[in-house]
Amino acid sequence: MVNIDRHDDLLNESMALLRGLLGRGVSLGKLKKKLGAGGPDAVYRLTLPDRREVEFFVSAWPTLRPSLLATIESEIERWKSEHDCGTVLIASSYVSESLALKLRKRRVWFADSAGNAYVEVPGALFVYSVGKKPVAVRAAKAHWMSEQGAKVLYELLACGPLVEATYRDVEESTGVSLGMISKLVSEWVKDGILERRGRGTYEIVHGARLLDMWVRAYADTLQPKITLGRYRAAGRSSFAAMIEAAEEEMDLGHITVGGEYAADLLTGAAKAQSMRLYVPEEERGRVQRAFQLAPSPDGNVEMCEAFAGDIGRPAGGMELRVAHPALVVAELLASNDARLGKTAAEIRRRHLAWVR
Repeated sequence: MVNIDRHDDLLNESMALLRGLLGRGVSLGKLKKKLGAGGPDAVYRLTLPDRREVEFFVSAWPTLRPSLLATIESEIERWKSEHDCGTVLIASSYVSESLALKLRKRRVWFADSAGNAYVEVPGALFVYSVGKKPVAVRAAKAHWMSEQGAKVLYELLACGPLVEATYRDVEESTGVSLGMISKLVSEWVKDGILERRGRGTYEIVHGARLLDMWVRAYADTLQPKITLGRYRAAGRSSFAAMIEAAEEEMDLGHITVGGEYAADLLTGAAKAQSMRLYVPEEERGRVQRAFQLAPSPDGNVEMCEAFAGDIGRPAGGMELRVAHPALVVAELLASNDARLGKTAAEIRRRHLAWVR
């Protein structure tokens, strides 16, 4: 799959390919309207053969998964209320046939860099091209798609929207070198995602884009690197009972709970089917014994290395900590489960309202 890391490049390539599918008599042009950091990425205008004009908003989502549909729907509803938005087109690297059907059902237009597209103006225009596969071209990944980049992305989101942390603070929390931190931050300032507000202070002005980058970097790069093993609970009927028993065996203050169980703690639901534990790597054996975990490739408990110094927050009534909402959102969206995507959208609405 073509790895398009620059947001504007993806937007422009998808729209250029759409032009080629529209056919004669239909023109497509970009309008110079400023929508702000929390709005869609661009506004375009379709001119139909009968001279009617249709304006639509375009939003770039480099990687589309079923779990992202709830978030996309939530963002579209917000744009409709804030910008009088009638139609939205999603620009992406690739839209599968199954996702194309879901988007068409929702009347959400799309165009991807592989040449798949859906645009419909009743009685005037219908474009539905699906099934084209992305060209297998290996491209160098952007710095932020590295393990180090993912850690810095998380650190900014965990501190945002006003990040009052020096490069040294970020280095101490993540272990990423000062040189890499400087390179990443400089790139994001240049791209308009961050703005300097003073020495050691940055404001995240495009939180939605930063969150999207973090979700991609977590799913594709960081999660595989930090996974220590998968387990099943041996003898405990619930995650709560497992935690309660573990509290009698060891100090859990340096352990963070994530995954679906953390999502339940953040939303007040009670439907978790799995749980993730973030632990110092050297504590792996002790945690396994305290939680009475047995190795299992199909287990519903996953143990991961704690990758930063502030991934957890007090959990209320428990010794262990609950993962930061930005981490839980990334965990849920890394799946292909639309059910978890709805939960991620709810956590974002409740706990990350500043991300726009």
